[in-house]
Amino acid sequence: MSRWLIFLYIIPFCGRCNSWSAREVIHQLNHDQRLQLNIYLDCKDVELQIGQEVSNLLVNSAEEQMKILGRFSSHSLIIACFKNSTRDQTLNGVKELLWGLQYLPMLFVVETNMDFYFQQAISQGFIHVLALNLGNGSLYTYKPYPKVEIHKIEDMSKFYELTKLRNLQGQVVRISVETMTPRCFRYRNRQGELVYAGYMYRMVKEFIETYNGTEEHVFGNVDTIPYKEGLTALKNGEIDMMPRIIHDLQWYYFYRSRILYNIKTYIMVPWAEPLSKSLYFIQPFRSTVWVTIMVSFVYASIVIWWIRYRLLGNSSLSRSFMDVLQLLFQLPGSSIWHFNMGTHQVLSFMILFIVGFMLTNLYTAQLSSYLTTGLFKSQINTFDDLFREKRTLLVESFDAEVLHNMTTSKIIQKEFESIILVTSIEEVFKHRKSLNTSYAYEAYEDRIAFELSQQMYLRVPIFKTLEEVYDQRPVFVALRHGLPYVELFNKYLRRIYESGIWIKLQEDSFLEGITSGEISFRKSQSREIKIFDKDFYFFAYILLGMGWCVSTIAFFSERWRFKCSVSIDLKK
Repeated sequence: MSRWLIFLYIIPFCGRCNSWSAREVIHQLNHDQRLQLNIYLDCKDVELQIGQEVSNLLVNSAEEQMKILGRFSSHSLIIACFKNSTRDQTLNGVKELLWGLQYLPMLFVVETNMDFYFQQAISQGFIHVLALNLGNGSLYTYKPYPKVEIHKIEDMSKFYELTKLRNLQGQVVRISVETMTPRCFRYRNRQGELVYAGYMYRMVKEFIETYNGTEEHVFGNVDTIPYKEGLTALKNGEIDMMPRIIHDLQWYYFYRSRILYNIKTYIMVPWAEPLSKSLYFIQPFRSTVWVTIMVSFVYASIVIWWIRYRLLGNSSLSRSFMDVLQLLFQLPGSSIWHFNMGTHQVLSFMILFIVGFMLTNLYTAQLSSYLTTGLFKSQINTFDDLFREKRTLLVESFDAEVLHNMTTSKIIQKEFESIILVTSIEEVFKHRKSLNTSYAYEAYEDRIAFELSQQMYLRVPIFKTLEEVYDQRPVFVALRHGLPYVELFNKYLRRIYESGIWIKLQEDSFLEGITSGEISFRKSQSREIKIFDKDFYFFAYILLGMGWCVSTIAFFSERWRFKCSVSIDLKK
């Protein structure tokens, strides 16, 4: 009995080795890869015995131009039926159908000429391809590198093994090497050798070296590729990968790798200018405190003068001013009148002494703190501050277009359009890298961190970053359409990001920026500046002059009052 069962199992297995049916292949792929959808392209007139184990979708390339991406499940199997008369039309239909999903499994149902279909498959980036010859039931697949090798499939496990890409076998990978710090830039080292650096470039380079590819530079002599020219080169297949962050607004020009995260765009603004040292004397307190002190001083002087006048019959207003001033500033008194002129005088003395003690010590402490840290004009901390100060935001033409689209969509404030200045991208790079304080700049956070790293050893920074987010975009590597190793690159990219190597490459790019001279550490000049210079005492001289003027006026007032009182006595 057991021998009979073994014989029954061997018969279909032997038959399968010699001949495959389309239904058998489709069933095997659905089962092994747990697919959810079968899409039949141009298979209306072909007898395939369509099964019902998963959902089916019939598509005609002559009538419909649809894409799977974003509309149907990506766990799909594509069955394309080719006829000699319409094979180019069907191939174009497969290309449109699989836009952005070239790595999906495919079954080509063909009549003859396997070489043609596999050459077309590699040119469009299709790797997991099976070709079934309906005439004899033979099943084939291919290995793409170093050249197309066709293999006959007798067991489906062989198909999975052959189409699992592990090695580029010296395949040329064309990448752009424009200067987009800190993602990609170049410089000559001390030996005069041309060195390419940047965290995205290093990441792409490591991928090429790890998987045995050949690196080839495109636009090698161009510092900055014009945006539209770069997109056109991607669309035409002149560039395989671009190690830079690119806008996804026009991504029909290219395909993208796996999105890693959303990078934010910030605005960097000049740090507030230092306040003139002549104003340090009045900065410890607000204007209301100074007014309160002056009113209290005048009021106390007049009250004490009046009490003295009522008790002694004569009194000097100037003397009262000086006594109050001595008490407020903790100076030694010239007399001890407060002990022998009644309770009112003692009470006035105690109040002025306590208030003067608090004011003097508080003023001294704050002034010492300001002299240590320095004082600055009002900082720009928000977008509203930026608009109020009317700071010019320097942008290039493409960023100006993006800004206009965002203001139109009410993503950001419309006031931005009134402060922008549009110039060339070279000018923006030059002014931003040199930290020119004449303008404010917008940039992705990695570039702002790169260029502001020049301030690492400054006591007072030159620029600061506003905390409000100006914009944000997804981070990915721009790829050309139909790149065969997209799936391999995405797995590599995910491992690089999750392992923390991505962050390490970013930090290394900052150091390489210093080594290359792309940026340089700024030196603080604070030790060479003298705090107690003539400028510092300028306001003190003004206060002294005002005191002299007030005392002179008081002196002449008393002289006039004395003469008036003498003349009145003489008349009597």
